Amino acid sequence: MSGFEMRAQFYPLVTDLERLKEEAAEGVPYPFITEELLELSPKGYRQFCSALGQRYAFETDIPKEGYDTAKGAFHCSLVTTASEKEAILLARVAGQMFGAYLPDKALLDLVDVPKKQVTLEPCMCSVGKGGRLAAVR
Repeated sequence: MSGFEMRAQFYPLVTDLERLKEEAAEGVPYPFITEELLELSPKGYRQFCSALGQRYAFETDIPKEGYDTAKGAFHCSLVTTASEKEAILLARVAGQMFGAYLPDKALLDLVDVPKKQVTLEPCMCSVGKGGRLAAVR
């Protein structure tokens, strides 16, 4: 939707969606730009929401530096399902993952946003120099 700036309350990823909603509610809303839509199955999305603190393989595709200081906005991946109204925004800043709950993704203009089907494969990641995640091959 052009004409106004979308904002969400980002918070370092916690254990589950309920805690993310609770913790982020106290935060300040930041502008964000949706870079990609990551679509899970309904079962996968429920599992993801109940274990946000876990690391999954699809997270390695999330931009390495998700905060644009010039624009003052998070560059995010939107995690959802085709059938759900809600979604979770994910951004990585300084090697740490941040999330924001979005109660209605229909508010976003996602027409030109690339969409990718993903699964909840565990991340074969390690923490490298500077605390950043690196894929282990």
